[in-house]
Amino acid sequence: MEQSQPDNPDLIKNKATVPRPVVLVLIDSWGIAPRHSGNVFTNLKLKTFSRLVKNYPIALLTGNEKNPVERYKSLGASGVLSERLSGAGFSQLNLIESEKVTLAWHYLNNGREQLLDKEELRVVSSQLGNRRENPEQAIPEIMKIAVRDIKRSIHDILIISLSNLDLVSATGDLIAAQEATKILDKNLGKLVNVVLKQKGLLIVTAAYGHAEAMINEATELPELGITNNPVPFIIVSSEYEGKTIGLPDTLDNDLSLVETVGTLDDVTPTILKILNITPPDDLVGKSLI
Repeated sequence: MEQSQPDNPDLIKNKATVPRPVVLVLIDSWGIAPRHSGNVFTNLKLKTFSRLVKNYPIALLTGNEKNPVERYKSLGASGVLSERLSGAGFSQLNLIESEKVTLAWHYLNNGREQLLDKEELRVVSSQLGNRRENPEQAIPEIMKIAVRDIKRSIHDILIISLSNLDLVSATGDLIAAQEATKILDKNLGKLVNVVLKQKGLLIVTAAYGHAEAMINEATELPELGITNNPVPFIIVSSEYEGKTIGLPDTLDNDLSLVETVGTLDDVTPTILKILNITPPDDLVGKSLI
């Protein structure tokens, strides 16, 4: 990897005022849809997610194509996100389990193979065996690395893929996917707490949904592939507590009752605005804040 270069002042408006760390957490398979018997989230009491929906800005985003590769390219703006972070002098950690590394790093960065300046990739081995019997998957090791990194202020930016729900829901086992959801929600709460304690900012989103429409109600058979349902986008920090970016309060926190306000193309512009980084003129999408 090349030697680090000085920060590019043309990209940074005011680096001193941005939160650190900024943590982007990807919870793939967590889509938003009406409650029904084949929706993993129906009747689950999710302490962390409910807390975030109640107290922090949330928007629902759509994807332009029903294709995981294109969804990830949209989310990372075809590599613009990581390139601008590196160019602005921010150190970044990509933390992913091996089963998801192709999507959550390779395609997020538009097929790039080489690391950029101040960029680190940590890959945790995915768990072998029957996923139905291991709803945690690689979350314990990923959380161990993430929490240590955040507490020690090692990186400015962390992009973390918590993919146990995505991997377990692919089995078609609704009960196992519900257990995976509860584990994901609990660990998401741990990340929220450690980021807030460090006075950082955490963004929660997903490239696509699946678990919200995992079983076909009519046939009672598992649905394969991702859905076209919207995904959540939540900004969590002390600065944003109590604020909104598009969604009104909903009855019983049923997000399926409200309209989408953006697309995955808006994720990168929003993160760049939070970090006071000048976006390229031809960037697709707009900041949600």
